[in-house]
Amino acid sequence: MGIRRLVVGFGALGASLVIGASAAWACTNLATTNLSQASGTPGQAITVTGSSFKVPKVGVSAPVTPVALHWNGVAGPVLATAIPDATGNISATVTIPQASPGYYVLVASQQTAGVDEYGTPARSAFQVVSPGQRPAVTPNAGQSAGVATTSPSSTGVIALTVALGVAGLALFGAGATSFARQARRRSVPATQKVAKK
Repeated sequence: MGIRRLVVGFGALGASLVIGASAAWACTNLATTNLSQASGTPGQAITVTGSSFKVPKVGVSAPVTPVALHWNGVAGPVLATAIPDATGNISATVTIPQASPGYYVLVASQQTAGVDEYGTPARSAFQVVSPGQRPAVTPNAGQSAGVATTSPSSTGVIALTVALGVAGLALFGAGATSFARQARRRSVPATQKVAKK
């Protein structure tokens, strides 16, 4: 009976870890940004809008942390700052700096005491073109650019969620395998000795 309880316990623990990790991931609001246009020339002004940035909880009188809009990475120059409204939305106008034609990224970071707020930074791709040049087919202005600018805090949360999910699946699998073995052992009838006359 003790083995059965252990097996059921492992199965329940594994299932709860999988469900907990899935729920944590599904309930996450990641900050997003969109650009009024996905390409343009240096010196051109574009509008950056965003949503799901952190605002103080209702009833808390803490100041709202501004969102900094960086050019081409979290360590890039700040083109503008924006204060999120009560719902976490931002809007700001930035001027594209002098840059060679190519693909760049606008990064919206929101930090408190040097640490990224959960769900930030947000990124949007932008193509710098020469005057008169037609832009290539570009991704949606709101999509993330393929630039490795992931913040350590966001990466840590994602890694922890994935690790919990993997651990949960492993425990669930171990519990299910043990349960199946126990069930098989009990279903096989014991051999009976034939009485001699």
